[in-house]
Amino acid sequence: MPRPVLRPVALAVVAIVVALALAACGGGDDGGGEDRTQGLTPAQLVQRSAVAWDGVETFRIALEATGRVETTGAAGAGGPGGLSRLLAGELDVSGEGPVQMPDRASLDVRIDLGGPALQGNLTRVGDEVFVGLLGQDFRADLPPEQVGLLDLGDLYPVLAGWIERPRETGREEVDGTDTVKLTGQADAARVLRDMGPLLGGRAITPAQARAALEEATVELWIGTGDLLPRRLHLVLRGDASRVSDAVGALDVDLTARMSAYGEPVDIQAPRDARPLDLDRLGALGGG
Repeated sequence: MPRPVLRPVALAVVAIVVALALAACGGGDDGGGEDRTQGLTPAQLVQRSAVAWDGVETFRIALEATGRVETTGAAGAGGPGGLSRLLAGELDVSGEGPVQMPDRASLDVRIDLGGPALQGNLTRVGDEVFVGLLGQDFRADLPPEQVGLLDLGDLYPVLAGWIERPRETGREEVDGTDTVKLTGQADAARVLRDMGPLLGGRAITPAQARAALEEATVELWIGTGDLLPRRLHLVLRGDASRVSDAVGALDVDLTARMSAYGEPVDIQAPRDARPLDLDRLGALGGG
């Protein structure tokens, strides 16, 4: 059974928004010397890698997202609280930390918005999201569909599911692990469908999706020994206003590195976290 859908672009955006409310990687493990990719077509390799991913319980992730997301501020768009009006502008965010399947993660996040960089911690435990900064912990009151954007364990299967007609484009070492690199176009219709809550939830035809995304590419680096991903790279460029009342131009470059598979992780909710008033986001984000 496929896991719930994640919107990778919105993932980076949510990290930025939550950090704004406060105004203020690991080793490789190639699974042994055996090359398990021999004799597999690129499509078969993606499928086998998805099977290997189902056995993952813990790993470490390092994320970097740059670019620009333009929003329209349309009423009701982007979820409760007018979230979309806070997402406009330059996107430059990075985060790194452990992930514990199925629904726990703790990332140290850095956001650069052209001024002093903002640094904090973003933690998800079950249905709750917490933000830590300068020794204080806050609980963000987010609706379930926005909490679901932080399903970091779904980032790989979703992006792997987007890739169309993958081809092998090289063999590289990533953080000490031998990998095979696969490259392909992303299925525009699936990309925009999965980004539905960010775009305003409008029904999109395949033709509209292709017109809205001028560029949509996915690159995967898969370990030759264990078939687990070590790096992902997603590029999206286009004009989402063709299919959305909430989002305009998109220019997003997202890279993720995965490592430290199977290492012990124990992610717990912060104690005595204070409520975070999401109504403050408009003023703090300049909206």
